[in-house]
Amino acid sequence: MLMEHLILLAMWLFGFIAFLLFIPRKEWRKGLLAFLMSQAVIWLCDMPSFKYGLLSAPVRELPKATDLPLTINYFFYPVLFAIYYVRYQPKSSLWYRFTYFFVWATGTTLFDIMLERYTDLLEYQLLTWYGMWIYIGFLNYVSQACCNWFYKDEALFQTDGRPS
Repeated sequence: MLMEHLILLAMWLFGFIAFLLFIPRKEWRKGLLAFLMSQAVIWLCDMPSFKYGLLSAPVRELPKATDLPLTINYFFYPVLFAIYYVRYQPKSSLWYRFTYFFVWATGTTLFDIMLERYTDLLEYQLLTWYGMWIYIGFLNYVSQACCNWFYKDEALFQTDGRPS
């Protein structure tokens, strides 16, 4: 149990440091929107996943309050998505965008599998590793679509320095 709490603490530290290091300061607004959008999508999808037994979290921060792992799902994965979204290049080739998405979903899934296999932070009940890859890919895709929708017309968000 001590190892799991140390891993959760390390996720908080690495999450903050990664946000500061891998997202340029001028892109922090975009990163924060992606972070919050990812949290919202994960919340909507994880509530049924944990309630109906697809996933479980034996060791979690608030065991009497919720069945959800707060650090993993509501801090660390959204930080990873924020880095993904800010670094994403939408004007690149289709092959590059597909590879970028595939590699990012695979890396996140491999981290998730390591958490499931070697700790008590996550347990796959009815979900397999490839189901988790599809699930994480779906979460990233929906979060990315929502962020893209928000930034659809960037002219609305540009200011020319004059008061309106």
